[in-house]
Amino acid sequence: MERTLVLIKPDAFKRGLVGEIITRFERVGLSLEEMKIVNATTKIVGQQYPDDK
Repeated sequence: MERTLVLIKPDAFKRGLVGEIITRFERVGLSLEEMKIVNATTKIVGQQYPDDK
């Protein structure tokens, strides 16, 4: 099983686009197994992308 991290920028939340983004994934046959909403701190981003400094 493949796993992909999807980051949705804050402006998409402000504009109410999160539902549409999820719908587009589902339309092409993708499914969400887990969803977590966090404010991305420098520490969190560093953990996800350790080689990008």
